[in-house]
Amino acid sequence: MNDKNQAFSMGRRWLIFSTVFVIGILAAYNMFKAPPLFSVIIPELGFTDENVGWVMSMFGIIGVVLAFPAGAILNKLGIKKSLIITAASLAIGSALGAVATNAGMLLASRVVEGIGMGLISVVGPAAIATIIPRAKQGLAMGLWAVWFPAGTVFAFNTAPALSAALGWRSVWWMAAVLSVAALVFAALCYAQPPAEKTAEEAGAPAAALRKPDMRSILLVAIGFMVWNMFNAGAIGGFYPTFLQTVHAMDPQTAGFVASITNICVLFLGPISGVVSDKLGTRKGLLVFAFAGAAAFLAFGFGNNLALIYVFLIGYSFFSASAATGTFSIIPELTHQPEKIGFSMAIVAFLQNIGIVVGSAVFPVLAASLAWDWNTASLMFCVPLAVVGLVCSIFVREKANKE
Repeated sequence: MNDKNQAFSMGRRWLIFSTVFVIGILAAYNMFKAPPLFSVIIPELGFTDENVGWVMSMFGIIGVVLAFPAGAILNKLGIKKSLIITAASLAIGSALGAVATNAGMLLASRVVEGIGMGLISVVGPAAIATIIPRAKQGLAMGLWAVWFPAGTVFAFNTAPALSAALGWRSVWWMAAVLSVAALVFAALCYAQPPAEKTAEEAGAPAAALRKPDMRSILLVAIGFMVWNMFNAGAIGGFYPTFLQTVHAMDPQTAGFVASITNICVLFLGPISGVVSDKLGTRKGLLVFAFAGAAAFLAFGFGNNLALIYVFLIGYSFFSASAATGTFSIIPELTHQPEKIGFSMAIVAFLQNIGIVVGSAVFPVLAASLAWDWNTASLMFCVPLAVVGLVCSIFVREKANKE
C-alpha cells in the first residue's frame, strides 16, 4: 500500500486533477463561445432576438436529460472513460457547429456539445473527490469552481477577436481542436489514485457512517438552480448583448467587460476555498453569495456605466463564493464517498434546469415592450437570489459536522 501511495504523490494527483480541470474549462468555453457572437450569428443563420436564447438553453436541456444517466455512466465506465467521452462530444459537436448553415443545424450541434457539459458537471466534482485527499478538499473544490468562469473568460475574450479575423466559424473549429487535445491529455495522463480508507475501514464507530442529508442536499441544489437561472442564464448568456445594445460597445469590448467578473473569480475561487477551510463553513459562503447577488442585481443591468463596473467587480466575490460553497458542501452533506456521484447528479440536474429556464425566459422579458434590461433583472433575477438565500439559510451544516 505504501508503494502505491508513493506512486500517487500530491504532484501527480494535481496533474490528474488538471486533466479534469482542462476538460471542464473547455466545456464552459464551448457553451459561452456563442453569446459574444450573437450579433453575427443571428442574421447569418436565421435566428431572432427572441429565439436565440435556445443556443444556450440547449446545453441546459441536455444537462437535465443527462444528469442522472451521467452518474450511471460514471459508475459503469469509470472516470477516465467518462472524461474521454466528454471531450469527444465537445470536439464532435463543435465541428458540426462549424459547418452549420442554418439555425436548426447549429442547435443540433449544441445538443452534441451539451453532452460534454452534462457529463462534466457530474463527473468533474466526483472525480476530484477521489483524486484529492479530504484534507485538501476545500482548496481543490475552490480551484474546481473556477472551471466555469475560466471557460467564460476564455470565450468572451478570444471569440470576438478570432471571429473578426477569420469569421465566426473559426471559433468553433478552434474549440474542436482544443477538445481533441484535451481528450489526448486525459487518455495519456489520467489514472485513478487509491481510495482513502472509509470510516468503517479505519475502525470508526457505526454512528460515523451516516446517511446523506437529502434535505440539505436538495436545498443546496435548489439554490444552485436559481443561481444558474440568473448567473448562467441571464448574466452569462446575455450580458455582452446588453452591453452592446445599451452601452454601445463593440463585440470585443463587450466581451472583455462582461468577463471582468469571471476574471476576478479566477483568483477569488481558490481564495474562497481556503477561507472556507479556515472558518470551517461552506454554508456561510452560500448565504454571503445570495445576499450579495440580490443587492447587486438591483442595478447590474442599468444605464449608469460606472455602476456597471461596480457591479461586475463586486459581483465576483459572490460568484466565487456560490460555486465554491456548493461544490465543497455536497461531499460533506453526503458523508459516503461512493454516493457523491448521485448527490452531484441532483445538483447538476437542477443546475441545468436553471440554465434552460434562465436562458429562455430572460431575453423574452428584456425584449418585451413593457420591460427593459434593468426591469427584467429586478423582476426576475433579484427574486431568484432571495429564493436562493432562503434555501441556504435552512441548510443544516452544523448538524452534519456533529
